[in-house]
Amino acid sequence: MSKIMITTSDIVPALQAALAAAAAEAGGTEPVSLTVDYGEGAAGEDLQVEAVVERATRTLVFVQARAVRPQGSAAATASAVFRVPAAA
Repeated sequence: MSKIMITTSDIVPALQAALAAAAAEAGGTEPVSLTVDYGEGAAGEDLQVEAVVERATRTLVFVQARAVRPQGSAAATASAVFRVPAAA
């Protein structure tokens, strides 16, 4: 699991970065899809982003991420699929 601290203005880039870092650990480097779902507004709050690989196959890596408030509630969640490049 990857974890980083952010402010709310950086939420989407931080989710994307955490998803990509987690996927890269499992061999996925080419993004196929990205979905971001927002919770209640979190203006001015410090958030922690956590990402985890849910499943990895020979060709795809499925990753989930959450931007959470200090008390633990989600400000946003994201899911992504990354393609594992074919061996040369």
